[in-house]
Amino acid sequence: MALKQGLLGLLNYGEMTGYELAKAFNDSLSFFWQAQTSQIYRELNQLEAEGLLHSRIEVQTGKPDKRVYAITAQGKAELDRWLASDLNTEMMPTRSEVLLRIFFSGRRSPRENREMLEQLAQVYKVRQREMESVAGLIEQYQALTQSPSDAVVWEMTADFGRAYTQMCQDWIDRCIARLKEIENENSDA
Repeated sequence: MALKQGLLGLLNYGEMTGYELAKAFNDSLSFFWQAQTSQIYRELNQLEAEGLLHSRIEVQTGKPDKRVYAITAQGKAELDRWLASDLNTEMMPTRSEVLLRIFFSGRRSPRENREMLEQLAQVYKVRQREMESVAGLIEQYQALTQSPSDAVVWEMTADFGRAYTQMCQDWIDRCIARLKEIENENSDA
């Protein structure tokens, strides 16, 4: 998936400001696709230049004007084309700084590597707590659409996020246990 399709998909539910898109993106897609606010705004400009969306300025009294984005017919056609295209990609992340660091961390002591993974374990505990709030977010965004099937597919992706987060936590726990074994063996020697 590309940021482009994520933004078109969200705009397919209705008009949104850049701020609302960034919030919706982070609330609903962040457990399987990350995007910085600056990336979102750059992509919105590109999508508008391609004719896949258009924007208008909404004048507000007492507040700064806001730009509201809407998907075009061409944007809907692009989203439909992408949805109908073959699924031939892997769900596994293809770039992981964590795995790259671990791969090259043999030069560090087992204790240093264990401590690094214990810090990572704390990050995943926070992510697991965040995943618990996804059901409420799905319900909140369900108001954007009248299609009952949207909630089903949204829940399916949230379930993947929960399972992936749990898998990462389990893997981290196994790695920590292995490093503790090595530490114990080294201290016995």
